[in-house]
Amino acid sequence: MTRDIAIVLFAFLLFVALILSGKVKIHVAAIAIPIILEITGVLDFSQAWGGLTNSSVVMMASMFVVGTAVGKTSLLSKMSKTLIKPGSSDFKIMLGLAIPALFLGCFTNATASMTIMVPLITAVCAEHKRPLSKFMLPVAAFCQTWVGFLPTGGNAAGYITNNTIVENLGGTGTFTYFTAMISRIPVQLIILPLICWLCVKLAPDLGNVPTAEDEVKANSQAEANAKKYASKLTPGQERFTLIVFGLTVLGIVVCALNRINTWYPSLVGALVLVVCGILTDKEAIASMGSPVIFITVGTLPLATALKVTGADVLLADMFNKLTGNMPPVMIMLCMYIICMILTQFVSRSAVSSAFRTLAAVIAVQNGYDPRALMLAVTEGANNAYCTPMAEPAITIGSEKGGYTMWQHFKMTFPLMLVDLLIFAIYIPLVFPLK
Repeated sequence: MTRDIAIVLFAFLLFVALILSGKVKIHVAAIAIPIILEITGVLDFSQAWGGLTNSSVVMMASMFVVGTAVGKTSLLSKMSKTLIKPGSSDFKIMLGLAIPALFLGCFTNATASMTIMVPLITAVCAEHKRPLSKFMLPVAAFCQTWVGFLPTGGNAAGYITNNTIVENLGGTGTFTYFTAMISRIPVQLIILPLICWLCVKLAPDLGNVPTAEDEVKANSQAEANAKKYASKLTPGQERFTLIVFGLTVLGIVVCALNRINTWYPSLVGALVLVVCGILTDKEAIASMGSPVIFITVGTLPLATALKVTGADVLLADMFNKLTGNMPPVMIMLCMYIICMILTQFVSRSAVSSAFRTLAAVIAVQNGYDPRALMLAVTEGANNAYCTPMAEPAITIGSEKGGYTMWQHFKMTFPLMLVDLLIFAIYIPLVFPLK
């Protein structure tokens, strides 16, 4: 093992250890990677910090701006007032809560979506005299499942990031704008209805019906959320914002289909919204400060360093020795199950960030289609339901609902199992490893 390989492996293991420990934020741990690689001379400045000018980072930043502008519209408040009618059943109430969650999931992460949904759920439960325990965890699971399906927010550039990692390792990037969406179609079609029906049905009635005072507090919090995430736009500005958003997404799709750089329409859309006064320059800059961007900037040079030093071959050889003559499909399922188990105790982002590059290394060195193994990591990490520690959105739902660990597990275990079965059957057919 050479000095450079030892440094690269140290940087990688330090990154994994820091994020799995939970004592350091993921984006802080990620930024340590290019710092270590440049200071030690493993990579030069342009290689270590090339992520700053990577097209995926540009696209993510501009889509965060576009998503922030859409969040200023009053669509969410209108939905919450009109969707749930007096006398609605638990199923209909859940459907009414699902629509705002669907809308929020197009632009925010699951944690932000659930934070905004909590006062809405409380107000609805108070009005309809229903316990919070019937809806808090189901809505959290709904947010967790839906977020990231549509490539409309900051995740729109995820395919570029994955391709860059693979190409830096010497492979061929096969991800497209629609890859992640295609991989999750059965999950959305099966898991979301299952949450609305079975999860709500299994949810215990703990008698925690909000009081009138709770409703007042919830409505006050909802108003605060509305002020934070929305409004002060005229009806004309709201229509203009939604039109720009629609044209931006359409432009990205057209560019993706014609193999044109997809960051063009997202950057133009962001600039138009700022120039036209929908967002101030401060709001636009603040929206681009997402930890996701720093994670991408920090982890991209890791793939370059693995390839340059030959550490990728070493890691792949070690993995192949551990797995023996295991069929490629079983390797994919093992990767999924490892990430699925870890994500019940460690955040989804941490697990995905730690294992994504390793999956790309194994795929490139063994001649596999990188989509299958890298999707095993992301989808395994997304299967985060069964414990309150699994994901911040799930933590919020479990805490606000007041469940015991057993009640939580009973409600969510079917979701985890069905998600695993969908992946095992569907992904090898759509994205075969060879």
